[in-house]
Amino acid sequence: MNKSSRDKDNRDQQKEVNDELLKRITDNKAQPPARNFRVERSSRSIRITDESQPFEVHAWLNAKGFSRPVVECLGILNGAQLFSLSKDELKAVCGDEGSRVYSQITVQKAQIERGNGDTELQEIMRRRQQEVDSTWD
Repeated sequence: MNKSSRDKDNRDQQKEVNDELLKRITDNKAQPPARNFRVERSSRSIRITDESQPFEVHAWLNAKGFSRPVVECLGILNGAQLFSLSKDELKAVCGDEGSRVYSQITVQKAQIERGNGDTELQEIMRRRQQEVDSTWD
């Protein structure tokens, strides 16, 4: 085999490798890689409060997709007990998932406060209306 035919073979082989590489890159862009998380969209969301019973906390943890050990460990607590845990305590008990548990608990607390804010505002408005009504009587 002479030098020119070897060079041609090398170029053909390199072109083949480049074509295969281009095909793989294009395929990856057309079909994005699988994600390692899931997004749950449910029509009814489970909420917990300070008054939640352990079975409700257990169901909430399951609905949020926490691991079985986390659900088993924290699912025995009632809402007030779960809400009283600090981020460091949750990290100590739940390991890597502790921060996520803390974040979800914080979201729940915020939703409760927002809900109570509406209720308090409605109560204030009701009292004001009663005051106005009583001055006209």
